[in-house]
Amino acid sequence: MKKLMVLLSLILISSGCTKVQETQPPAVEQPSPSCEEYCKEHAVAKEPEIPEPAKHPIDIEEEKCIKIADTSDIGMGNCSLKATEDWFKEIDKNLMTLKQMLPAEKYEKIAESQKNWENYIKSEFDINENIIYNKSGTIYYTMSAGQKRETVKERALQLQHYIYELNEP
Repeated sequence: MKKLMVLLSLILISSGCTKVQETQPPAVEQPSPSCEEYCKEHAVAKEPEIPEPAKHPIDIEEEKCIKIADTSDIGMGNCSLKATEDWFKEIDKNLMTLKQMLPAEKYEKIAESQKNWENYIKSEFDINENIIYNKSGTIYYTMSAGQKRETVKERALQLQHYIYELNEP
């Protein structure tokens, strides 16, 4: 009986029926001014528009490829693998640019870093294939390809950033 009373009390509380509400006439609502009207009467600081960063041509090509592939997991995965190859080429291009910009002793540090990164990427790709790629279902092919692309893209963009920094005064 006690449980029933507690349950009944909870139901009444949650429904808002615990006390009689006094009826009051509804307040007369004033219409809100439009944004344009408000801004005319009040000084409003506008936030500066931040332009969206330009997409890299490799990203644009991958997006086009994916649109053609439509919803095919294998097709989208192949687009990501093609983009991964393009990012590897971008790495090579950036390394050549850095080699031309830097004295030999400074470039040697980048070359050493690149060898370490290549060992890292080999390990990452092995882990990727053992954990993601080998799962059953074509979506995992696409996920694996996308993760590989992102890892290679990150390195290419880091090297590109070094080039940018070297060109800054």
